Amino acid sequence: MKNLILFFSLGLFIIAGPAQGSDQAVFLNAFGETATAYLNDSFLLLGTTADGFVANIVSKETANEIVKNVQKRVRVIRAKLKAVSNTRISDVDRRLIGLLEQSYACMDHQAWALMKYLAEKSPDSARRFESQRTECLQKLKRVAEFYSTLPPSPELPEPLSTR
Repeated sequence: MKNLILFFSLGLFIIAGPAQGSDQAVFLNAFGETATAYLNDSFLLLGTTADGFVANIVSKETANEIVKNVQKRVRVIRAKLKAVSNTRISDVDRRLIGLLEQSYACMDHQAWALMKYLAEKSPDSARRFESQRTECLQKLKRVAEFYSTLPPSPELPEPLSTR
């Protein structure tokens, strides 16, 4: 009887092993896609905030609040990227996580540069922000190039309400 229980237990373990690995791959893929989407959104939000501030559409206080919130979320995601990079993942996933980590580090610096510009509104701080913005755009392009080498991900069909 013990042998039978051991046999079935091992069988379940062997069957559950690949399923657990595929679950991890699905979650890692979802995390990577979501982190990439927020990276792009952060870049646009910081740029739009800067442009709105320069055009006197966004107040200094509102701009500072937006930038602080973006920087906080960027740092949270960077911490999660570091945690994921310390796990067993494929080389392809490791490359993506590395590109995302570099891009998020750049976004953290861009947010800092925008806060400096909001505080000083000097030509030097404006140049520093624009330089950081250009550098981050290059990093975002590298992430997009990485995705262009992968097979397309399946998409859900459009909702019935939009057909």
